[in-house]
Amino acid sequence: MNEQTDNDQAFEALSQESRVARTARMLDEKTPLQENQRTDIIERFFRFIEEYGYTQNAVARELNISSTTISDVLRRKWTGHSGDTHLAKIHNWMELAARRQNIVGKRKFVEHSVATEILQVAGIVAETCKMGAVFGPAQIGKSMTLEAIQGDQRFGDPVLIRVDESMLRPFALCRAIASKFDLSVNGTFDTVFRRVVTRLTGTKRMLMFDEVERVHYETLELIRDLHDQTGCPALLCGKPKIFAKLGLRQIGDFSEVTDQLSSRIIMHRDLTLRTRGKKPQPLFSLDDIRKLIHRGDVKLHVAPDAVKWLQMRASTLGTGGLGRALACFYLACKVAFVQDADTITAQNLEDVADMTMGDEDAQRVAEVVAESSGIRRVV
Repeated sequence: MNEQTDNDQAFEALSQESRVARTARMLDEKTPLQENQRTDIIERFFRFIEEYGYTQNAVARELNISSTTISDVLRRKWTGHSGDTHLAKIHNWMELAARRQNIVGKRKFVEHSVATEILQVAGIVAETCKMGAVFGPAQIGKSMTLEAIQGDQRFGDPVLIRVDESMLRPFALCRAIASKFDLSVNGTFDTVFRRVVTRLTGTKRMLMFDEVERVHYETLELIRDLHDQTGCPALLCGKPKIFAKLGLRQIGDFSEVTDQLSSRIIMHRDLTLRTRGKKPQPLFSLDDIRKLIHRGDVKLHVAPDAVKWLQMRASTLGTGGLGRALACFYLACKVAFVQDADTITAQNLEDVADMTMGDEDAQRVAEVVAESSGIRRVV
């Protein structure tokens, strides 16, 4: 049995377990709520019914309560135990209703092979309220996938924080998180951190951190502390060096600090694993490419050799990945339109690639990346 098969079976076992349990994000209807939980449920409810096309009357029927009651609860006319019980029921209804919807709701999104793996990890992390990590090289669709599930109730209404150069230190990232929830960023680090903790405790909102490999080790401690003190699930996404920073192997100062962090990672996933092993597969399948072309709603015929070329370029690290392959495709479509052509061929794509990046240079970069990463080129 190869590594990929083992990993697939492990995923399935975890998925089955989370599907059976599925209680981590549910609220006890007999337990009093905190003020921040009440606010969060009401805010999420109005976003939820707008996105999925529900009315308050329809929700009331599914909860077997009157529409007047649900309206009064949402307007905070019901207080105390009764109000909290109804809000907890609304929260739990949203959890169950979201699971009946498509994975990414009504968003225009293509679930390609890389996205599927990210969604698997995100789903299990959200359902168990734990921490997880996904990592892979640039331009393979990581950020696109996280953006697609931002705010999706199936994943705990996640909030996406894309790390940039201004957020590498703990206080800076803490302020960025506070801003996401419209909290004041004034005051000391402890003051802002406590605001964030107070806002998030008990809400079970998933926090997604993109390009998290860029942060300093103290900032990883901040993310761990937020998870511990709020109970919110966290998904870390970045380039492969995050694997080392998470304490999954010794790396300088990280050993003592990130041992605590790595113990909280319920699942980590190398998004390029399928390209290695005894039976390597392309990073993106031909079907992935066809779905991406269809999403573009291109009014041109795409020849089979063009689909194969796009798969090769998207799956070959060092030539720009999926992002550059799609850029070449759209440029080729523009050229075809000017030339009054009705078919995109591999040669059209090759011509565009030569204009934007010489093929010889592209191949040389690809070989260097493949050699340094240990990832085989598979087409």
